[in-house]
Amino acid sequence: MTRPSLHGQSGEAWPAVRSAWFVVVAASVAMGACTESNQAPFICDQIPPQTVDVGHSISFVPCFADPDGDALEVGVEVVAHLHTPHVAFAVSGETVTIHGRLEYHGLLVAVTATDPGGLSAVQEVEVSVRGLHDLAVLRAWPDTQTVRNGGFQLEFITANVGSTYAKVATWSLHVSSDTIITPEDPDLPGKVIIENTPPYDTAYQRRYRRISDPGMPYFGLCGVSSTPEYNLANNCSRALRVIFPDSMASQVSLPRLR
Repeated sequence: MTRPSLHGQSGEAWPAVRSAWFVVVAASVAMGACTESNQAPFICDQIPPQTVDVGHSISFVPCFADPDGDALEVGVEVVAHLHTPHVAFAVSGETVTIHGRLEYHGLLVAVTATDPGGLSAVQEVEVSVRGLHDLAVLRAWPDTQTVRNGGFQLEFITANVGSTYAKVATWSLHVSSDTIITPEDPDLPGKVIIENTPPYDTAYQRRYRRISDPGMPYFGLCGVSSTPEYNLANNCSRALRVIFPDSMASQVSLPRLR
């Protein structure tokens, strides 16, 4: 009995058709073996923390690479969406631009690079939106004084010399063994917190406390803002020297902020 061909005819065409079918299958298997799968892009360098002023913009180019040499599409978004109103984004090619809207310290932003196959790499960058307020100590006096009758007095004039409100400012008195006062120096009890200090507002401040000889002769006032400010160089006063006689070392009163 003869086998039918694909055309419904008897004869010898069947072996030829069967051979051709096997050739096609073998060619398909060979092509599949040579095709490489898509590989995901990767981060080639970390993005350093960024700081942008309210009402201003900064730009940076994130570092991503693709093993296949594919062109990558860059996107950016705020990790915690409730903080989205603090910044705005724009992407042009590989360049990311961040525009500051509202003050915030340590906002996390996710930068994503995606290849044409949909594979992506993500890295987070910390962004601080710095306000245009500027806490400053305008005056501090007296330069040097000796404790008398168990007490001494230090006086300061502080201000917000920036153009926007200082939301929360904490003022504290620090003591140091040298003539440079910083917020990292030991502070004394009695911090004062002032909210919503208007632009260009000044305040006359005095401090009073009863303390023993701190063993360090210099005092100074420092202000620290709850949100990043424009200039940190003037947040502390100059150092004021206080001399503690041995007989007065255990009973000393220090001015109190008002």
